[in-house]
Amino acid sequence: MGKKGSGVIKQILKEHFNGFWALHAQRFPVDYRDDIEETVIKTIRCGTKDLGYARYECLGCEGEPSPKFVCFTCKSRFCHGCGKK
Repeated sequence: MGKKGSGVIKQILKEHFNGFWALHAQRFPVDYRDDIEETVIKTIRCGTKDLGYARYECLGCEGEPSPKFVCFTCKSRFCHGCGKK
């Protein structure tokens, strides 16, 4: 089993979703297609700067403060990291 947060599912989606979608999108109801594609794209971008981020740094520290970036998550139930059990 891979380490926690290794992103295996996200990597599979990145590598294979476009090909899958090109071949099988017509199998899904027309009303759902945009939502399905949007949800998968958000899942792929989850935890990256693509969805935005918060920047934190201590201005009271001496020397060069190093900023800490915390990337936002997609909060989708489909997402392996954000989904509810």
